[in-house]
Amino acid sequence: MALQPSMRGEALTPAGPPADERRILDALVDLYEEERRLYLRVLDLTHQQGEIVRTGGAFGEVTAVLEEKKSCLSTISALDRTEQERKMAWQRGRDRWSAAGRKRLHASLSAVASVIEDIMACEERNDLDLIARTDHCSCAIA
Repeated sequence: MALQPSMRGEALTPAGPPADERRILDALVDLYEEERRLYLRVLDLTHQQGEIVRTGGAFGEVTAVLEEKKSCLSTISALDRTEQERKMAWQRGRDRWSAAGRKRLHASLSAVASVIEDIMACEERNDLDLIARTDHCSCAIA
């Protein structure tokens, strides 16, 4: 078995993570990358939704964007369910996994979380714009 320096460089460790760690980690990282890609699409759609509302677009345009967002979120949910066993295997073995593996998974999850935070901020801006637009319209009616 080949040896390589550890992350800190002070001792030698067996080269590469155990096969089960690599298999589980690769599957989860792939899952989170696909989820990130879909959440980026949701973010783009959320921006579009806001633009439609700000420009006074048709209700049908907003509905179409909402349907596509719903489809993306349903796909994410389905993907998540397909990898449930691997997630549980990772949790059960997390004390055995390498620091590099844990760091890689954390980075993948952080990337997804960052996009979700961006979506939430955009949704909040859209809500405020819609409220302002609704207040403006109700003032014009009164």
